Amino acid sequence: MKKFLTYVCLAVFLFSGVYASITMAQMPRTYDGTQANVSVYELQQNPDSYNDATANGAADAIVQQNLAKTHSVNDVTSIVFDFRGYDTMGEAFILITAVAGSIVILSNGKKKEEKKEDAEDGK
Repeated sequence: MKKFLTYVCLAVFLFSGVYASITMAQMPRTYDGTQANVSVYELQQNPDSYNDATANGAADAIVQQNLAKTHSVNDVTSIVFDFRGYDTMGEAFILITAVAGSIVILSNGKKKEEKKEDAEDGK
């Protein structure tokens, strides 16, 4: 029964991840970088020419459009969860997978030790 429950939980987790990925892929992009009139390529090629005396450019575009596009007051939260949603979802998936794998490995080692102790006690 325990294995069955484990497989059901893993299937639900996998299905949820696939469903979330498909749903996010169908959503419109929240920021495409064109509204600020900042050429990221030119900025990368010649960073000395970038005028940072005033708050404008890519950072200003994100701050100015944040509330209108994401309805989030916190800029950091909106960037992490809206502008970089796929990256955040991938990191969360890797973390959950690592924790689940560690639990499985540690629980298998514990069971083997218990079996070995039971066998030694039976002698």
